Amino acid sequence: MRFPRFERRRSAPWRIFAACWTLLILTVQYTNYSPLIPELQAALHISAGTVGLFSTLLFLGLTLAYLPAGMLIDRYGARPVLLISTLLATGGALLLPLVPHLAWLLALRLVTGLGIGGAFVAGASVAAGSGRLAALGQGLYGGSTQVGAGLGLLVTPYLARLVGWRGAFLCWGLPGLLGAAIWLLVEVEERRPMRQGGLRDGLRSGAVWSLGLAHMGTFGLGNAVATWIALYLVQLDHLPLTLAATCGSLVLLSGMLFRPLGGFILGRRWLDSISLVRLMASLSCAGIVCLALPWHNALLSLVGIALTAIGSSAPYAAIFNEVAALRSVGKGVAQSLVSVISSPTLIMGPPLIGFLLDQTASYSAAFGTMLFFSAVAIVSALAAGPATARERWTAGFAASDTVPSSASGEPSPSVHSE
Repeated sequence: MRFPRFERRRSAPWRIFAACWTLLILTVQYTNYSPLIPELQAALHISAGTVGLFSTLLFLGLTLAYLPAGMLIDRYGARPVLLISTLLATGGALLLPLVPHLAWLLALRLVTGLGIGGAFVAGASVAAGSGRLAALGQGLYGGSTQVGAGLGLLVTPYLARLVGWRGAFLCWGLPGLLGAAIWLLVEVEERRPMRQGGLRDGLRSGAVWSLGLAHMGTFGLGNAVATWIALYLVQLDHLPLTLAATCGSLVLLSGMLFRPLGGFILGRRWLDSISLVRLMASLSCAGIVCLALPWHNALLSLVGIALTAIGSSAPYAAIFNEVAALRSVGKGVAQSLVSVISSPTLIMGPPLIGFLLDQTASYSAAFGTMLFFSAVAIVSALAAGPATARERWTAGFAASDTVPSSASGEPSPSVHSE
């Protein structure tokens, strides 16, 4: 058997495939606890709000890892960060089912989140550095997130039936070893821009903040709601848990289509990035409204789930490619800051929904509260256009000052890695 030449392993399609496959393996951890909620409550004697901490600690770990990972990527490149982060996430996932106490379970969810956070930002940097394939690559990369999260909902009930809840967690940890092995084979070549802002520039960037808040109210909100969709269908539509989990997984698996579709739309120039973000933020808000209405209707719920799935998935490539193209901020720092800014819905959303369900037994109150984040996303998407235009003009003016010095043959500043 002949292996591909080493030079081919540097190609953009190969790098995109490796990043997508690794993220798919890791993002199963986003939702694999959700179908196990009844078993976790019975075995650990905990409330719905406490079960939400399995999501909170995981996404807290992601949030804590984003900025350090972004700065390390800008300094050392994406490949070493991806390899180490994948090993960390895999170690946490494999150890989790082996410990007996709730405190240790939650601590290992935090460790797993730290690894996934580093791998996520590094993979986004790889996808954004794919040259002409950057928009499609970013969409495929985002789609793999949804596939992994969808598989966590779809397959976990069957694993739990065969090997119990601890065995299900263990089964989902093992594929991470394959994800780490992939990055021993992949070579990532990166060209660094001559002018690259750091964390301070990123924190001052209105474009980073507006796009991050829009991401919070689309991707973050969609994931928070998707965590509870299975129980929503069980309690309101009286579906069996396995069927409800299957339907809930379709919400996330739809991202496999809609995130690459968003990248395709950008690549074909049918819409610009900001217009796509604005449209999808509005659709996501409409979907949450349908789910939160006090009267229940199966068709209305279906429409709400569909709108939420589309609105939370399609703008992914637009947001991450837009911040990666900013000349005033390093690509790794910019993408990691967007991920940090978007984290409140990921961290607070699931336990907040669980708490409100415990207190009110009403999905109208639980999902209705999430409309605040939708409103923030819409306002931020409207502000993102002027913010990005202003920073591009400012960066272009600053870059023009360096043109005479490049007469010696040095390359002009570039934000693309290829």
